[in-house]
Amino acid sequence: MDEILKELSDRELGILNIIQKKGSITKKDLQIAADVKLTTLNRAMKILADNNLIVEVGTCESTGGRKAVEYSAAEKGIYVIGIDISRTYVKLILSNLRMDILKNEQFSLDHTFSPEKTVNEICILIKKFLLELSIDKTEVLGIGIGTVGPMDRGNGIILNPKGFFHSGWANVPLKEMIESELSIPCFIDNGANTAILAEYSIGKGRGLKNVVYIHCGVGIRSAVITDGSIIRAINDSEDAFAHMVVDIDGDDCGCGNQGCIESYVSLKAIAKRSKLKREQFISSNEKENNYNESLNSEQLDNEITKEIINKSAEVLGVGIGNLARILNPQLIILSGPLIMNYDLFYPRAVEVFHKNNCMNNQVEFSKGGELKESVIAIGSCLMVINHYLKN
Repeated sequence: MDEILKELSDRELGILNIIQKKGSITKKDLQIAADVKLTTLNRAMKILADNNLIVEVGTCESTGGRKAVEYSAAEKGIYVIGIDISRTYVKLILSNLRMDILKNEQFSLDHTFSPEKTVNEICILIKKFLLELSIDKTEVLGIGIGTVGPMDRGNGIILNPKGFFHSGWANVPLKEMIESELSIPCFIDNGANTAILAEYSIGKGRGLKNVVYIHCGVGIRSAVITDGSIIRAINDSEDAFAHMVVDIDGDDCGCGNQGCIESYVSLKAIAKRSKLKREQFISSNEKENNYNESLNSEQLDNEITKEIINKSAEVLGVGIGNLARILNPQLIILSGPLIMNYDLFYPRAVEVFHKNNCMNNQVEFSKGGELKESVIAIGSCLMVINHYLKN
């Protein structure tokens, strides 16, 4: 199917890209968005329809007498797979070009899951998806993976991430491993970048230019889109914001510095400051958000822990304020177990941000975004689609 897309002109790809991102659109609105003559648009749309890439999906009210026909990307014929590989779980989805999620599965990682075992389980599930939906591999445009950095994105290699249960997650040629098993093109990026791509394209950030995404869990993962482009850190790492120093004499951080945001704002940091050991509140087969559930159940009535969590929220608010002064975002999405599961954490962080927002940036906040727990996998699908439609 990628061969068909490669034969399309830039204009035809651009028109298909608009239709795919809009979900459904009338010809009149499409002409305005594409900024082309009607004859040019008709010719391009015929080519797309003849290749089964777009279809009519209904009508809507128009300013004239006849109802306007709406078009969308085709429901069948082109599929993408998105994978979210976190430190504690793997989530897979299969979607069509319209971003309808047709299959969705998840499994947890523990100390037995080496990269080889994890890739094997991923490939088994992908083959199962295709078999159950009677999809041929040639209909799969590609596999997108959002995972933990740092990484060599071009070669699809995970370099030396921290926090996996198994010690083998270093210099993992993830792209090569999956492509050799499935013979399907594979693309890789850090999970925060795929998350922000999803929210920016079809979620809470649709129509905006500048968006920030911050996930607070075992660690902090962040991503930034400015003027429609992802701002990339060294080695495509996702922890640049996490290691912004907010106190030069502060707590030791795993990166070697003192007073980094992550040394206060993470489940791991809260557990450490509460004098809890990691094993007390997360077993080897639990998901990241169970970190929070166990800590809550054991420590909710502990005033010291409440104070630590409150301090953590305040540090996040200060850090976000620093980031906003530099980037001037229109939207900041806060997500992850710390945000979603501690009722007072999110409002306290936002309150501190506004208290210290001396620039009076007009920033909108979102708790969890629109796409919630599937955001990284959905963004991984979009990464594949964008590779073909935008190139």
